[in-house]
Amino acid sequence: MIEYILYITSMLVFFFINLRILQALHIENKFEKMKLWEIKTAYFIISLVIAHVLSEMILRIASLSQFI
Repeated sequence: MIEYILYITSMLVFFFINLRILQALHIENKFEKMKLWEIKTAYFIISLVIAHVLSEMILRIASLSQFI
């Protein structure tokens, strides 16, 4: 149960951090103009994937610390 809470919490935190970072990088310059839907979708998917990977790392680190 605690793993799910840790995963969801870290997922949300990392998602919003990644979303802010990606928006600061101005990736929209790589897309055609007036393609706002595609740009926002790319931001969302990339942020979600990175947040998932980082949350999984947090869970693995937490599970390793239980064995020590």
